[in-house]
Amino acid sequence: MLATKNPYIQSAYEQLQIISQDKTKRLEYESREKALRDYNQLMYEAEERGKEIGKEIGQHEKAINIAKNMLALGISPEIITKVTNLSELDWK
Repeated sequence: MLATKNPYIQSAYEQLQIISQDKTKRLEYESREKALRDYNQLMYEAEERGKEIGKEIGQHEKAINIAKNMLALGISPEIITKVTNLSELDWK
């Protein structure tokens, strides 16, 4: 059978088998497919939000380290605050 040799034809054949089932089975299949798509989208969005939050945390921690290094070099706290946009409470 040609469908077993070509993955695209195999996929189309499987879809045809599903569509040709009775209405209840087709609705169940479509419901499962929608649930999977929704879940995958939810996981993707959560991962993207996590990356953004991690990026923000990393930038904040980097600014704190820069502020501490500047303080160790004897730079005044006022200048450190202006350069890093952090309050003294963040880096002391």
